[in-house]
Amino acid sequence: MKLIALALTCIAIALVAAACTETVTPTNTPSATASPAAPAATTPSDPLATARANYAKHCESCHGPEGVGGLVKVEDKQIKVASLKSPSAIRHTDDQLAKKVSEGEEAMPAFKDKLTPAEITDLIKFVRKEFQGK
Repeated sequence: MKLIALALTCIAIALVAAACTETVTPTNTPSATASPAAPAATTPSDPLATARANYAKHCESCHGPEGVGGLVKVEDKQIKVASLKSPSAIRHTDDQLAKKVSEGEEAMPAFKDKLTPAEITDLIKFVRKEFQGK
């Protein structure tokens, strides 16, 4: 009798041990017909990505990819484009730069009809960071 009790105890312990180590697949996983969860909100890795694209679209053809400007041919005219890295460009306030971008100046066209005030502000932040080290 003691032998049977010992055998049953060993079997019970083995079953409990096996149950504790068994991996159970959760039963509350979404099915194929369930709607997917909304993706988590993420922040863009480049907060100035839109400004970078606007610079490439509207500014780079004259100011160049490095913002150095120089002699540029626009509509069969040779114009001297200011460097965005020059001391005078760096000295301008953000408001002064925004006005130049918005209203234009000399050979530079106005962009108030092509860019929103927020896009102009972001474009100035981009120029300050990328070309002026600010």
